[in-house]
Amino acid sequence: MAAAFSQAEWLVDNAAREVGWQVVGRVGEKAHKLNLTLDSVTSSLRSSSRVAIPGIDSVVHRVLEGFMGLDLRKPSAITADLPFVRSPTPVVLAIAAYIVVVWLWSSYIRRAGLKPRHDPVWLQAIVVVHNSFLCCLSLYMGCGILIEARRHRYSFWGNHGNDEQVQMGFYVYIFFVSKLYEFMDTALMLMRRNLRQITFLHLYHHTSISFVWWIISYARPTGDAYFSAMLNSWIHVFMYLYYLLAATIAKDEKRRRKYLFWGKYLTMFQMIQFVSFMGQAVHGLIYPTTYPTNMPRFLFFYSLSLLLFFSNFFIAKYMRPAKKLPSKPHKSE
Repeated sequence: MAAAFSQAEWLVDNAAREVGWQVVGRVGEKAHKLNLTLDSVTSSLRSSSRVAIPGIDSVVHRVLEGFMGLDLRKPSAITADLPFVRSPTPVVLAIAAYIVVVWLWSSYIRRAGLKPRHDPVWLQAIVVVHNSFLCCLSLYMGCGILIEARRHRYSFWGNHGNDEQVQMGFYVYIFFVSKLYEFMDTALMLMRRNLRQITFLHLYHHTSISFVWWIISYARPTGDAYFSAMLNSWIHVFMYLYYLLAATIAKDEKRRRKYLFWGKYLTMFQMIQFVSFMGQAVHGLIYPTTYPTNMPRFLFFYSLSLLLFFSNFFIAKYMRPAKKLPSKPHKSE
């Protein structure tokens, strides 16, 4: 009897083991298929961000090599395989799409005679989330870059970065990607039908700065790149905080005067920022660092152009009160 029970117990145990292995095998097979699917999705995302059109790449390479002495055959090892970096094509196409969309959308608003509207609740929510996100992201980048600069014992200017400073390169890369996301600034202005804020300065800044930071992310995301990324991140903390407050206060003039009086000083800090960038560029010409030979010269004239545009805005807004301009500070680099 005991032997019969023992044999029955063995049969049950053996059957359970067999069923268990079949279940495990099927689960493993499904997990493998799922893993393959996830891998293919990840690969597709990566490849879509590395779209390269030989004609665009060739033109960009020739221009940058001719005017900046930038050797695009040697991308930074830190950022080369990150999305939107290896080829200039995605950034160039994004800028082109931005210009076309802004032109078509603003043309429609003008032709239809649409006036700036009171923001519906859904648009107010988007504006608040957008400005909150960029305020927090700027704080994250500003703190991160400052910590990395201290860790690598950076001086004020004249720093020789290298590909071992991976975290610094990552923060600079995030800063570059944030410039692409900031196209959303203009989209929100169009949603609000506020064409008065979409000035030449606004478009010039958004289209140019994203490409400038692609160059830096591609070639030199460490070293002296830290200075402008860190300083601009901190300015953006306060700038997007200003816009967040403006969105929540809305049209309450009394509260605006009480809480938004510092817009003038924010614009002044933006101009001081460009002067400091010009100083860094002059320092780079006298004491070359990791930047290519002609890049400090380019950055000097680029910062000068932004300084002139912002100075014109400042004079027209705060020194000629009879001429009405947007009450908010311009969104800087």
